[in-house]
Amino acid sequence: MAHVYEEEGRRAAGAPANAADGQKIVFLIGDSIRMGFLPYAQGILQKEALLVSPEENCRYTQYTYTSLSAWKSLVADPDAVSLIYWNNGHWDIAHWDGDGESLNSVEQYTSMLERICHRLRRYFPNAKIIFATTSPANPNGIMGVNPRNNAEISRYNQAAKHVMDTLGVQVDDVYAFLRNWDADQYADYVHLTDDGFRILGEHVAEVIREALQQSISFRQDP
Repeated sequence: MAHVYEEEGRRAAGAPANAADGQKIVFLIGDSIRMGFLPYAQGILQKEALLVSPEENCRYTQYTYTSLSAWKSLVADPDAVSLIYWNNGHWDIAHWDGDGESLNSVEQYTSMLERICHRLRRYFPNAKIIFATTSPANPNGIMGVNPRNNAEISRYNQAAKHVMDTLGVQVDDVYAFLRNWDADQYADYVHLTDDGFRILGEHVAEVIREALQQSISFRQDP
């Protein structure tokens, strides 16, 4: 009896996405923070952009890297993707089940970010890439079963921004955007309330819209 071994993440059901007339294709990759703001960003950008994203949580950097070959099939034509909005961080930084070490060290994390970026550029050669920094933990300081704190998140973010600067990748500093938010905007130790995700979705939509407009303007310049 033949066996099938799943090595490329979970494939989404359904036909690959095609943009409607006037829409740009934007590919979003990220963890549950991305999953939280996505519906709000979609609602804002629905006339100008088709936002395509894996239904699953993209988890830690190694999982993202090994799943990209499957996720690229979510769009009918990878060459038609205009923009990639991407984050990894919370899973990499987390101390799983209270372990003394993060899942990935800073060095492992940044090495994987670089590898992911190179693969994104290979799979989606015409896409501008925007990397989003990891969002802060709840300022109340209460940690969950897989803890991480803002000092650690800030340290990993600084390392990630250095990598992106070296690679020429735009950074959306989500950490800075959320840094001064109150605890009442958080549903738990890292996730936002619905209203918090709505505000973050509005921010992400504006970042995406501005990047798409800059791309159009650039292509039209002589």
